[in-house]
Amino acid sequence: MTGESAAAAPTTLEREWGRLRRGQLLSPLRQHLDASEGPLQLEILREVAEVGETRASGLADRLHVTKASISRYVAQMVASGLLATRPDPHDGRAALLSATARGRRALARREARRSRALARLCEEWSPADVEALTRLLRRLNDGIDASLRAERHPGP
Repeated sequence: MTGESAAAAPTTLEREWGRLRRGQLLSPLRQHLDASEGPLQLEILREVAEVGETRASGLADRLHVTKASISRYVAQMVASGLLATRPDPHDGRAALLSATARGRRALARREARRSRALARLCEEWSPADVEALTRLLRRLNDGIDASLRAERHPGP
């Protein structure tokens, strides 16, 4: 299909979701990351910075990833100085994670790069369109979170 034919194809939610998943929208954002700055690492850093101290198991639940994935990333991030750990005073077997000053600076730099890239992608959009997309993405993300929580913890 040529670019012209693809543009003329009817737009459906499934088609646009597929385009998003293939990275046509996200690749401009990812090109500014180095290999140690993957999307999950950014989400871990943001979550820990926002909630303060947290256990890795709670982090895995909130980010909807396996505990093994979180453990692997946390170990790398502690080794690189982005996160710090200390024993959980309520459970000596567990550790609490926190963002270090270096981690907070790295998060601020990454978010600034992402904001600039998103601003470039939407520079021809009206502020109302950007607000509408933001609101709809939040609604979609909230629905996904609720669905995943319900799957993990089915009610009576």
